[in-house]
This record gives sequence, structure tokens and C-alpha cells, in this order.
Amino acid sequence: MDDLTPKELALLANLDANEELRPFFFRKAKGLKWFDAIDQRNYFDPAGNPAPIPAKEEGYVLVPHWPVTDYLVATSPELLDPKNRAYAERVLAIIRSVTQLARGENFGNYRTWWQFSKIIQNIPLSQIVPADLADIDYWLDDRYERGLVARELGEKWLLALLNQPGDEAKATALQLLAVLYKAVFSTTTLGGSERKEASFRFDKWHAEKITKAVAARAGQVLGRSAVQVFTDELQRVLRELDNDSWSSLWHPAIEDHEQNRHADDVENLLVFALRDALDGWVPECAAATPYVAEMLVSPYATVRRVAVNAVRANFQKLGELVHHIVADDCFDTPNRHELWHLLHDRYPVFPEHVRQRVQELIVQIRKEDEAGNHTVERTAYAQAIWLAAIRHHAKALEARYRECVDIAGAEPDHPDFSSYSSSGWVAHESPKAPEELLAMEINQLVAYLDRYEDPGRFMEPGIEGLVKALRAAVKASPLTFSSSLERLSDLDTEYIYELIEGFSELWAERKELPWNEIWPCLLNFCEAVIRQGHFWSRENAEQGAHFVANRYWVVGSIGRLIEAGTKSDDRAFSPELLGQAKRLLLTLLEKETGEEFKPDSDAVSIAINSPRGRCLEALINLALRSCRLADKEGDGHVAAWNDFQPIFEGELNKPDAGEYEFITLLVNYLPNFLYMSREWVSENLSRIFDRSGYQKWLCAMQAYAYVNQVYEGIYNHLKSNGHFILALDDENLKDRVSEKIIQNIVIAFLNDYESLEADGSLIRLLLDRARNDELSQLIWFIWTLRKKDDESLTVKVIELWPRLLQAIDTESREGRKLASRLTTWSVFITKVDNANRDLILQVAAFAEEDYNSHDLLESIARISAAQPQEALEIWRALLQGAAPDHPEWAIRAAFTNFVQSGVQGRRDAYSIADEYLKRGNENPTAWLQEIVKR
Repeated sequence: MDDLTPKELALLANLDANEELRPFFFRKAKGLKWFDAIDQRNYFDPAGNPAPIPAKEEGYVLVPHWPVTDYLVATSPELLDPKNRAYAERVLAIIRSVTQLARGENFGNYRTWWQFSKIIQNIPLSQIVPADLADIDYWLDDRYERGLVARELGEKWLLALLNQPGDEAKATALQLLAVLYKAVFSTTTLGGSERKEASFRFDKWHAEKITKAVAARAGQVLGRSAVQVFTDELQRVLRELDNDSWSSLWHPAIEDHEQNRHADDVENLLVFALRDALDGWVPECAAATPYVAEMLVSPYATVRRVAVNAVRANFQKLGELVHHIVADDCFDTPNRHELWHLLHDRYPVFPEHVRQRVQELIVQIRKEDEAGNHTVERTAYAQAIWLAAIRHHAKALEARYRECVDIAGAEPDHPDFSSYSSSGWVAHESPKAPEELLAMEINQLVAYLDRYEDPGRFMEPGIEGLVKALRAAVKASPLTFSSSLERLSDLDTEYIYELIEGFSELWAERKELPWNEIWPCLLNFCEAVIRQGHFWSRENAEQGAHFVANRYWVVGSIGRLIEAGTKSDDRAFSPELLGQAKRLLLTLLEKETGEEFKPDSDAVSIAINSPRGRCLEALINLALRSCRLADKEGDGHVAAWNDFQPIFEGELNKPDAGEYEFITLLVNYLPNFLYMSREWVSENLSRIFDRSGYQKWLCAMQAYAYVNQVYEGIYNHLKSNGHFILALDDENLKDRVSEKIIQNIVIAFLNDYESLEADGSLIRLLLDRARNDELSQLIWFIWTLRKKDDESLTVKVIELWPRLLQAIDTESREGRKLASRLTTWSVFITKVDNANRDLILQVAAFAEEDYNSHDLLESIARISAAQPQEALEIWRALLQGAAPDHPEWAIRAAFTNFVQSGVQGRRDAYSIADEYLKRGNENPTAWLQEIVKR
């Protein structure tokens, strides 16, 4: 090649002396004129390909980029010129030697393989040998990433080869096809059993894109050879997974169809690939017919299904094979969907004797019951499935279809599928439709429901459908039921529950009904239900074989109903009913025991979902409603509170009897109890947060985590009695409660009832403990409180910041991550001064340790508008750790402010851009040049 100029040689010499300039040079250099000089300097040495290295974060690795490959990629198009054949051979030798060394040392670098996959596309095919395809096979075994390589080789190179004339292109394409479509297998354990799974060596998204791009074209160009690749690999996968016999479940339709829910699994993609390759090959070659005939007798049902689909899709070419398909057992094979659509689409063009044979086989279908007896209805239904495919082709067939439907009592739903999946909830079928239930007199309805027994047969009408039909009937005609509810109170719990829930849903949906008449009927009905002795029987408490309501469901439903009727003053039942509702709830609370609470239980979840907890929530809302009504009358709510206080006093003692719902809900509703009686809450704080009972204390502290306001008196009580620190150290509470406790301490500090200097200060104790998770939560929470021009908050932040720096150990990985999070506090720096300069400079270099550099860059952009030199200082500190270039707008804004500040500012901007350039990132330089030109 041409000799290099003295200036270019000097550039290479500079490159030898300054390693940091090499990435930039190799990205910019292009052309074979550089090749010999680069080669002489050993930049192509296979040892230069870097192996993955451990990242700072344990369990992760970094895969370095080999810069010289950028030059090879940019230059590789010149290798296609015949006069550069010798260079093509040398580049191919580099690829081979690098891959050989990596294979020998058992490592990979997917970034290098990705570059090689671009380069090899520009190597003349005559120079590529099978061993080179073996190298590609090794690239696709890379431990960390294969999708990039697969995309280059599959979507680009393979497709280009298939569109390129010549036997060399076809041979290479076939080898590459086999390499790409090689499945690998793994075993997973689920529920104690092992399951084998198949995958390609690259992700499903790329596999699907490659298949769509190349399968049909491979069939057109490579013919039987491509079809055989897909057939062989599909059969291998079916053997390994042993799932051929139920392919109609994992791949319901050979054509594209919404029922193919897992269309990107390996076996599904191979089915699609084989289908498309056949569709590409069959119209092009008469020799395809005997091959499809072989597929029709394959031992693999999935392959036979693909063949039947091919006959349907290419009937003009393959129609002669239909007599192989319409055989004695054709309606009992797994290819129901494909055969049904073959009949549906092509029946009129079948030979006459084949059409007659189809009709004969349909007539011969017989179905039997479990005892082996012929069943007329089932037989008629099965015949209707196949008649549905051909009935529109002749009036006689339509008549026979209608006759079968009349006998069966139903038309086949989705007759082309043996099973059909619909999205949404499973709908259980009822023996009576809601309209039929509404047509009965109330006494008839009660008698029918009382004597109904579930048949116990799967997928047939039963009790689970019947109870849902009853709820639907209630919602369709609520006034039919409301006046007769007490006559329904003797029904079993599964019906009682649906009646209550039906009215509850109508209330929630704000249906316009005479609710003043309905609510008394509802409460009377509920009272009548719970007065009955059998309602509280052991049998009613057990969950039966069917998923229908037991007593616990009903108790919870009554609680929810009363809560819904009292929660909002805008929409509530009449105050005249409060006494009855209270009496009803007290009866339930007297009889219903609490749930079991354990140290590791989610106390709040149990309390708000248990039957007893539902009733307690209703009682609390009832008390609140009574107090609000009293306040509206102008006399205050002391009397209303006094009416409920003894009840709550009694419930407060319940944890001694092992019932913890109330203590949990009391703390959860703490702001509401403070409204009803601040004095009562204050007097009982020691009983509420009682450390003498561990489970009770756990429940109270868990519930406190849901209180969204800090009350100074309660805070001081919990602080002085050591509750906060105990909770922070308690393993049963740490994850659930610690965040809320730290937030409480921060709020107390910001509101001046915590200080950094006072004895017993919890904020100081947090800093002294120096626990990473606690400090991380503190930093994050204060950041969430940021507001523009909040000077009081900024003062507190600047006061706390240096103490945090003392607590953080930046020698540890977690400490550096904390320092990174602390850079987010730069949002509080509106003006850099002596008080805050060192604070941000001490943490700036760690910004990217926990991916917070974008926040710091935004602050740099903001500060640069008024203080470009201070922004420059912070930016340089940031670049001591990493060179982030996002968000782009922040960098551009800072550069603009630097340039506009004068000559020195422009020099400063270029000095920053140079730092990025040394790290191999020329984007900031390009942005700066745009700004300078403007």
C-alpha cells in the first residue's frame, strides 16, 4: 500500500507513546494504507484481545473493548476488492488466531466477536473454510452475550448470502444456518421435579427476528437442504424434550395465530422456520412433493402437522397428497387444527372420491361415556366439529350439521382447536342462568338452592357457577331481593356471601337505588344470619371441596359492608341505623376469634384481611362517623367517644388473650384515634407500645410504619422508651419498619426536636452506627424533600452533610455507593460557597459508583450559569472517577455557559472535552464544536 506521510508516521509514534490516544485513533483511522504500520507495531497481536475482568460489584464482570477492531471494521469493505486478496487473508488470519487463543485459554470477548462478525461479511467467500464456521460456533458460545453476534450473522450476513448468486454463497449460507439453529439444553428444578428446557444460544428476540428474516428465503434458495436443517433440529429438540405428543398444546396452530402463546420458544421457532422454509421451497421445486409425502408419515406428530399445513397452503402443488391425509384414523390424530382448516379451505377442490371419504369418516365417528356406552349427544357434537369445517360448501352438509347441533344441544365452540385459551378470569358455568333464578318465586328459589347438590364433574355446571349466577341476579334486580332478604337468611353460607357482596358492589358502583329502604333490610338480614346457631357451627367454618364462601367469608363481608356504609359522610347509611350496625358488629366480635400472628407475619395485612379485623375496621369507622356527626351538631364529640371508649378499652386488652387485630389497627388508625380522643391515646401509649408482650409490640411497630405523619408527643415517647432503636435492630422488623423509623428521625431533625449535638439524639446515633442501609435511606429520604428555594431545608442539609461524610467509609464498595448517593444532594446547592464547596468535591468522584452522575451533571449545568469556575471544579472532580455523558442536555448547557463566559471559559470547556477524549468518548468534543460554531 501507499507509504505514510511524515505527519502520519509522527501520529503513529505519538500513538506508541500515549496509550490513551489509541482508542480515538482506531475509531478515526480507515483504509488499508495504515494496515502494515499497525501490524508492525503488534496492535493485531492476539494477546491484545482483552479477557473479561471482575467488576467492582461482586458477581459482575466488565468485558473490555479491543480498540483496534474499530479500525478493522471500518476498513473491511476494501477487502472485497480482488486486488486486496492478500490483505483479506491476513485479516482472516487475525480472526483465526485471536479466536484460537481465546479458545485455548477458555475465555471469550463478545465485543470482539461482534466486531469479527461484521468483518467476516467482507471477506471473499473463496477464502472462508469450514473451520471459520467453527470459529463462529465458538463466538456463539460466549458466556456473557451472543445476541449482537447473532444479529450480524443471521439478519445481515446470512440474508446477504441467500441473496448472493453462486455455489460458494449457498454452501456458506447452509453451514451458517446450521450453526445458528443449534439448540442447547438445560435442566431446571421446579416443585421438586426436574424439567429439561431448550434454547438457542442467543436470546428469543433475536431468534424470532432472524427466523422471520431468513427462513422462507432459505427455503427458496437452498431448497431441501435448508428444510432438512430445520427438520433435523426440530426432531432433535422433540426427542430431548419428549413433548412431541402434546404439540397441539404448546403450539396450537402451525400458522401464525393468537393461540400460539409461547411463539418464541425454541421448539415453536423451529416449527415456524420449517413451515416458512417449506413455503419458500415448495412453489419453486417439483421435488418437494415426495419430501412432504415423507413428512406426512413421520414418527413425529409435529412434523406431520407442518406437512398438513403445507398441503393446505400450497394445494396447487401438493394437492395430490390429500388422499394420504384423509385416512381411517385422521380425526383422532393430533393434527386436528391443520386438518380442520385443510377441509375448511380446500374441500371443494378435493377429488370426488376423497370428498365422499371425508363424509363417510364423519358419519363413522362414535363417542362413548366412561362406562363404554355409546352416547348420542357426544357423538353428534364430535361429528358437528368436522361438519363445521365443510358445511358451507353444500346445503346437505349444512342440514346435517344443524341436525347434529340440535341433538348435541350446543354448537361447537372453536371447532378447529382441541383446547382454546381465552384471556381473563375462568368463568364457572351455572346450572341456572341469572334470568332463570329471577324467574322463580322467593320460596321456589330458596327450595332450589337448599336442595341443589354439586355433581362434582370437572368443567360442567356446578355450585361455583351457581353462586356467581345468584350474585348476578341480585345486581340485575336488587329490589326483587331486598324486600325478601330475611326469607333467604337460612341459606348456606356460600349463598349468603353472594347476596351481601351483590349489594356491596351495587353500593360501590353508586347505583341509583332507594338505599334508605335497602339498608335496613340489609342490616336486618345480616342480624338474622348471625343469630342462627348453625351459622357458628364448625362445619360452616371449614373450606369445602369447592371454592365457595364459608363463615369467615361472610363475617368479613358483613364488616366490609358496614365499613362502606360509614366511611364517607358524603355517602353513608342513615344515622338512625348506627346503633343497629354497632350491635351487629359487637355480636360478631364477641363470637369471632382472631387470626394467628407470628413474629415474621405481616401484621397489617393479616389485620385488615381477617374476618375479625374487617369487623374492627368497620367498628372504628362507625365510631368516626358518630364523632363527625356529633361535631356537625355543634356540641363536640365527647359523648360519642364515651359510647365507644369502653369497647376499645376492652379490645386493647385482647392481646393478652392472643388476639392482635385491634392493637395493629389501633396504631394503623392512630391519626383517627387522636381525633376522637387525644387524651385517651396519650394516656395509653405505654399500653399501645408495650414491650412486655413481644408479639403485641411487633404488631404495633409494624402498624406505626403505615402512619404518614410524625406527632411530636408520640415520637418522643417512642424515642425515650427505646422503641425506635429496638425496632431498627429487630430482625423481624428491620426490613418493614426501618425506613419509616429513619424517616421519623429525619422529620424530627428537620423540625428541631432532634439535633446533632443533644444527648440521646437519634440522628447522631444513626451517624454513629454508620450502617450503610440506614444511611442510604436517610440520604434518599432527604433528597425526596427537595423544594426550590427552601432555605430552611438547605441549612439543615449543609449541617448534616459533613457529619455524613465522617460516617462513610469510601474504602469499601458500599461506602463509595453511599458517597455516590450523597452527590444527589447537589440539588440543594444553589450557590457554591466556602460552606458547601468541599462537601460536593469530596463525593463528586464517586457519582457513578451508584449511577448518580446524571443528577450531578444537571447540578453542574445549573451552577455553571452563574458560577462557571465553580462548576468546572466540580466537573473535574467528577471526572476523576468516571466520564459520564448523560444527560446530553446538561453537558451542552454547561459548555454553552463556559463558552459564553469568555476566552478562559472556552479553554475550560475544551479541557473537559479532552478528558472525555482520553477516555475514548468524542461525543462531548463534537457537542462543544457545534456550540462554538454557533
